[in-house]
Amino acid sequence: MKEKLKLNRNSAVSYSLVVALFIVLSIMSGAGLLGRKYSALLVPVCCYIVAAIGLNMNVGISGELNLGQAGFMSLGAFTAVIVAGALNFHGVTAPALVLLICIICGTLVAGFLGWLMSIPVLKLEGDYLAIVTLAFGQIIVNIINNVYLGIDENGLHFSFVNNTIQMQEDGNMLISGPMGATGVNTASSFLAGFILVLISLIVVYHIMNSRNGRAIMACRDNRIAASTVGINAVSEKTLAFVISAALGGAAGALYGMNYSSFAATKFDFNLSILILVYVVLGGLGNMTGTIIATTLLVVLPEVLRFLSIYRMLIYAVVLIVIMIVTNNQTIRLRLKNLRRNRKVNGKGAENRKPILEVQDLGIDFGGLTAVNNLNMKIYPEQIDGLIGPNGAGKTTVFNMLTKVYQPTRGKIFLVGKDLEKLNPVEASQAGIARTFQNIRLFYNMSVIDNVKTGMHNHFHYNNFDAIFRTGRFRREEKQADQDARELLEIFHLSEYADLTAGNLPYGQQRRLEIARAMATQPKLLLLDEPAAGMNPQETEELMAMIREVRDHFKIAILLIEHDMQLVMQICEHITVLNYGMLLAEGTPQEIQSNPDVIKAYIGD
Repeated sequence: MKEKLKLNRNSAVSYSLVVALFIVLSIMSGAGLLGRKYSALLVPVCCYIVAAIGLNMNVGISGELNLGQAGFMSLGAFTAVIVAGALNFHGVTAPALVLLICIICGTLVAGFLGWLMSIPVLKLEGDYLAIVTLAFGQIIVNIINNVYLGIDENGLHFSFVNNTIQMQEDGNMLISGPMGATGVNTASSFLAGFILVLISLIVVYHIMNSRNGRAIMACRDNRIAASTVGINAVSEKTLAFVISAALGGAAGALYGMNYSSFAATKFDFNLSILILVYVVLGGLGNMTGTIIATTLLVVLPEVLRFLSIYRMLIYAVVLIVIMIVTNNQTIRLRLKNLRRNRKVNGKGAENRKPILEVQDLGIDFGGLTAVNNLNMKIYPEQIDGLIGPNGAGKTTVFNMLTKVYQPTRGKIFLVGKDLEKLNPVEASQAGIARTFQNIRLFYNMSVIDNVKTGMHNHFHYNNFDAIFRTGRFRREEKQADQDARELLEIFHLSEYADLTAGNLPYGQQRRLEIARAMATQPKLLLLDEPAAGMNPQETEELMAMIREVRDHFKIAILLIEHDMQLVMQICEHITVLNYGMLLAEGTPQEIQSNPDVIKAYIGD
């Protein structure tokens, strides 16, 4: 609840700040206190704020570096010019209506191009993604620089590279190559900019506080862990990319309708970098900071102009102050988060159908065979152990079961269903959940949001519901909050619900990872060395918790563990691997007395 209140408080601060600035500046402008120079900056400031909010969705929330925001702004701006020219030519001249239609069209065009661009771009990461988005922005500018477009009663006239358009005398030239847009009937206003900023904030905040927002942040924090709870990283990052592009297009449309003429070179690489600076200095994911940073950095050069050469020194000091004030542990550009490295028993199992059956499973990495001819059965509500020396292939088996690795040969059946063609997301949806040897939490999210992220595929509302806060959204989020808190109660984590997951003690992080896995409602839970790094007391508590999970949720559990005392006390059946092959299987008593196991692993 505290985390939800924190988000609501952050959004309330952003809304209040925007409303307060609008009221104060409107009063000052109406009274003539701003002067012509500063009054002229009101609409551009709104444009840059909207573009920066959109970019923050991509860079701060999704964690992907986008250097093409100016390109999306240019798409919105020139789309607005074309639409406005067509409307005016056909007698639609009401400024408010023209501006509304232009912003909608600019948003849709930029959003659509953002979606098309995301298909190849989001297959890349880090510097490569940044380079491609940078190239996109430059390509758009270069194309527009060579476009000539006019309109008359015969319709639109288009020419590329040379100005050979022939129009009737009553025609109107809309785009003139390097000269850009000419003869635009301006329609933008400070009121329109204020409304667009509010709408942008509402869209971004509402998406952030929804299943997709949690999924986007989960992919940012740990893409592999996100896939194991059923999140399609490409789909979620595409959503963030499209929202960012669409808001860039909306900002561009507002900008384009504010000037009678402007050139495509206005939207070059430098503008993309400038918008990125607004985001970074304001704080990644911090919309209030973005508004403050953008406003100050746009206005400050004009305010300090009278200081001549000294203004750059003061400007630099102000940048540092903004960064300190608005950033809350998000000063650095977090493009890729650092990964942290650190009851029914088995009796009568032969008379029941296995929940998991592995047949002749194997995988090769180049010329190396990591696992070969593995056969294994796990029965409902049974705790099984998978043990063996280091390098025996245990974690590789887990990766094949969850389809992180695609087996070279063999079959995997879950409740009789062949998992051969599934990917990690589909394997999670089929009912396999796992934890990791090195804990993979979403460290920058709250404890309860980690659990809610595990419920990702159990929500049924869509982005429309999230943005407009429909009844379905409220009902499902309320139920998810209740279910998540019940899970935290079971795992004795209730008191930590609203803490950031990265701040939990080590043992509690292990518990949280299991709780998040259980939130997916699995049929089979895979635990990869759950006792690693725990002291004897924590290990005893872990054993009790594993039994409690099995009994409470009525699921099967397969665990990898080197702590033989834990394995022998808690497991009802054990499989032993050695050099990627099955060495032995049986009850704990049988494994303890097996001479091959003693020689290869347990020791005398």
